[in-house]
Amino acid sequence: MKLGTKSLNIILFAIVGTLFFVYQNSVHVSTNLLSFLPEGKSKEAFEIYSHFKNSKEVLIATEGFDKESLAKIKTIEEKLLATELLKLESSITPNAKLIEYTKNNAFYLKNLNKDDSASIHEKLKSLYEKMSNSLYYTTIDASDPLGYFSPKEQKIPINIRDGHLALGDFGYLCVLSIKDTSNTIESYETIYNLVHQELKGIQNVRVFSPTFYFVENSQKIQDDVTFLIVLSTVLLLVLYIFIIRNIYLLINTIATLATSALLSFLLIGMIWSEVSVFVLAFGNAIGTLAIDYMFHYYFYGHYESKKKFNTSVFYGFLTTFGGFLIFAWVDFPLIQQVCVFAMISLILSYLQFVFLFPLIGFKKAQPYSKFHFSIPLPYRAIALLSLLSIVLSVPFLHLDTNIKNLDYQNTSLMKEEKFFKDAIKKEGFMPLLIEADSIDELIAHSNVIQKSFKNATAPLSYFFDKSFYEQRKQEIDALHVNEKKAQIEEEATKIGFREGFFKNAYNEALLHPNYQELSLERLREMGFDVVFKDGKYYTYALVKNSDRGLLTPFAFASSIDAKEMFFNALQKIAHQLLLGGILAIAFIFFMLWMVCRKTLALSSSFVLLPTALILLLAFMGGFTIAHIFMLFIMMLFGIDYGIYMSSDDSFKDGTRSAIFFSIVDTFAGFGVLIFSDIGALYSMGLVSCIATGAILVLLMGRKSH
Repeated sequence: MKLGTKSLNIILFAIVGTLFFVYQNSVHVSTNLLSFLPEGKSKEAFEIYSHFKNSKEVLIATEGFDKESLAKIKTIEEKLLATELLKLESSITPNAKLIEYTKNNAFYLKNLNKDDSASIHEKLKSLYEKMSNSLYYTTIDASDPLGYFSPKEQKIPINIRDGHLALGDFGYLCVLSIKDTSNTIESYETIYNLVHQELKGIQNVRVFSPTFYFVENSQKIQDDVTFLIVLSTVLLLVLYIFIIRNIYLLINTIATLATSALLSFLLIGMIWSEVSVFVLAFGNAIGTLAIDYMFHYYFYGHYESKKKFNTSVFYGFLTTFGGFLIFAWVDFPLIQQVCVFAMISLILSYLQFVFLFPLIGFKKAQPYSKFHFSIPLPYRAIALLSLLSIVLSVPFLHLDTNIKNLDYQNTSLMKEEKFFKDAIKKEGFMPLLIEADSIDELIAHSNVIQKSFKNATAPLSYFFDKSFYEQRKQEIDALHVNEKKAQIEEEATKIGFREGFFKNAYNEALLHPNYQELSLERLREMGFDVVFKDGKYYTYALVKNSDRGLLTPFAFASSIDAKEMFFNALQKIAHQLLLGGILAIAFIFFMLWMVCRKTLALSSSFVLLPTALILLLAFMGGFTIAHIFMLFIMMLFGIDYGIYMSSDDSFKDGTRSAIFFSIVDTFAGFGVLIFSDIGALYSMGLVSCIATGAILVLLMGRKSH
């Protein structure tokens, strides 16, 4: 055969490899699971919340309250602020603009006490006695001698020691915010490296920032996926060397799998702006299914001489491709990416293994070992018992909607987060995103949340809206304080206050200040977090986790909770997943009926037994979406083997060896995921190990005589 035909596969690999080298940087690979959830209100709220300083604070605490600890925290602050990448939020220096606003609107920012049961004389006398009898200097609010106005309760008390913010009984606290508002992993990495470099070698210091999760988890996930890909590749390479024993075929096989994977990666990069790193781990494993086609054609001798079209391989490919096609319509970007990657990779591999490889031609070599072991297995009984087990297991299925169980569990960082939350009294609270069409409405909504939830903290509730202003104005007028001014001055002098002590009490500027419409810029100047996006204004509040169920009436508030967001995303696509599952199962059994009618019990057992064993995991804990998705993939794998075993030649060495090596190959590709520290990949690996083990047992069976 001409050299051009012999080299065609390598040339194709070289072209795709060149394209990958040129365009790989245009494909953005992300490790953030949240970015691959369906679009919706919860996801949008999460993204908006990430713009608040509160979500990106860097907390640093030095242990102890001695001079060394105080000097240490101040040195850390100076070094970090010198970089101009961070801003100090824990300064105890009062905000001049906020002080001015508070002074001008004092009677409208405080609580109003309308109790007039005590006379003016009694109230003033009580003040005088308090001032005279106290051993310490006592301040008296000369603008409100009758005590109509009292400061609002401070929800999160500020602890100051030696002129510096303190963290409970631990030591001194420094709170910094990130100036860069780009919210990119690159900006987070810059801050992470900067902070840890400055703290290197300093003892008795604790540090935490929510952004550290992005940096550390991202690196861990990348390292984990790289390790799995390398481990899987090495195992597969060793297997191929022992199984194929034809170096030229081995090179072409690796070139085909690489061509399919690289081209699939580039194509999904053109469809989606971000590609999940999990697709890479899954994509490397999907090649183990594609190589099944090569094994069957190779062991049947299709590459040595021209033979009739292998319908078993075609039906196996068609069933697997159809299953992924069904789930590709589910509105869940991560599932869509995996399915599209799998479909592109499978069809490219199938075309090359089935049509190109026979043209190239490869001489068959006997593998080092063949699959000879067999025992009598009652396939009909196995199928019926498996079906019964599936029916009984389904009611016990519990879908685990906690997205954290799919991600890397960063226990060390979680420990630091809990430490700071406990010390600042934020543990057990969840953030809310408050939305409004105007700042005035945003302030009104914040006050509603503050009043509705006993332990809530809504920063913007410090201010008042126009409606409240008009109401308070009427309430103040109803007190008739202008008519009481002369009596206050007269009674105060009689009791012992110096003359004119209360001359500025209840002055007109405090009783009836001009209403000030607060702007976005002014709120930020006073140190308050407000975000403006797409014509809407947003701020945040903190409420107790136990109050989650009481949020329903407040349409303007959205909880910022990853678990709830993931649950809402699953609810949104629940009907699609259910429909997809029903269609996939119907398609699988349709193919079994069409192709394996004569061996239905045998072939269906390759689907039913793995499914039954996997569903038994329901008794051990909740099922994540990773378990469920991998379950359907293993069902597709199972039907492939069921179709192969339905062939008249299924009990010949060629087919049984091909299936055996395919199963071992699948374990090397998917089974290694069980070594992952990432919840989603571990779950997929666990399901794969159970399924491949069950299929391997079924392969040991032989026809009854």
